[in-house]
Amino acid sequence: MKVVLLSEGAIAPKRVNEFAAGYDLFTPKDVVVNPGRNMIPLDIAVELDPHTQGEVRPCSGSSINGMKGYSLQVHDTEKRLDADVILGTVDEDYRGVVGVIIKSFEKEPFLIKHKEKIAQLVVKKYVGTPFEIVSELTTTDRGTKGFGQLEHQ
Repeated sequence: MKVVLLSEGAIAPKRVNEFAAGYDLFTPKDVVVNPGRNMIPLDIAVELDPHTQGEVRPCSGSSINGMKGYSLQVHDTEKRLDADVILGTVDEDYRGVVGVIIKSFEKEPFLIKHKEKIAQLVVKKYVGTPFEIVSELTTTDRGTKGFGQLEHQ
């Protein structure tokens, strides 16, 4: 895979070790996260291997503990804030800026400092099998039972 750093502060995706499934993604500069949905550009572009796609995912630590950030007024006191990374996809042929979608449930904007890990990129193979239009599907024991309905069998 290849990566282009598009700004001086951009950081290439990094795996913590050889067993890590995801590549950590970092802020290229100090960024302000506003209440609601935000797209944080990482100032990197990637070329993924053939037949792969990248999933931009939350890190488990920030999912359970909250996102690391700072008040806009007091930059020296780190807080864990109520904000989540929203799953995104980087297609194999995409060559634009990779970004992270963050939804903040905070009432006030907050700061994420430069070089902060905010998400991870998990690269996976995909199957590009086309759908075939049919009049009916094969039957299974599950049938049409959906969310949570299998627990009560």
